[in-house]
Amino acid sequence: MYRLFTIIFVLVVGLLFSGCDLIYEKDHPTDAEMIETFKTHRNEFEMLLRMFREDRSLGRVAYEFTRTSNFFEQCEEADCWRGKEIEVTEKRLAEYRKLFSTIGLESGMEGYGKKKSIAFLASSKGLSITGSAKGYMYTTEKPHTIVDDLDRYWSPDGKSFMAFRYIEENWYMFFDYED
Repeated sequence: MYRLFTIIFVLVVGLLFSGCDLIYEKDHPTDAEMIETFKTHRNEFEMLLRMFREDRSLGRVAYEFTRTSNFFEQCEEADCWRGKEIEVTEKRLAEYRKLFSTIGLESGMEGYGKKKSIAFLASSKGLSITGSAKGYMYTTEKPHTIVDDLDRYWSPDGKSFMAFRYIEENWYMFFDYED
């Protein structure tokens, strides 16, 4: 019984100190904060965009992991990772992560296929199947739901949605909510 209690205690304390969003939910950055960050670090955003497009094998780069660009196609096979390597050096991944730290992208970046749309993930809460994320989006196609204020927007039906706020050129901010 003591052993079980100790294991549970260690797990709970570990979750509390790991910043787990299920226990401690932080607010996403405000639109104003994000616009200021974008203006201050525009060159770094452009550098990440160029790097990511050059590194075609990448689909997701974060602090903890990377994912191949054709990840979803590969995973239709039973052994989707076998023989499917990311063609980027550790040094290059370190460059990405240094830029993430400079800009404040806590969850990295993501884009697949021809990378017409690339998400720069500033903040995330919850799990991938339920939660929310806020970030920047570079896209060559006009997004579907453009609003004036992501801080106050919510879908009329209260269900999952993704909304965008225009910044300039092909750059937007986004808020993605999954119920």
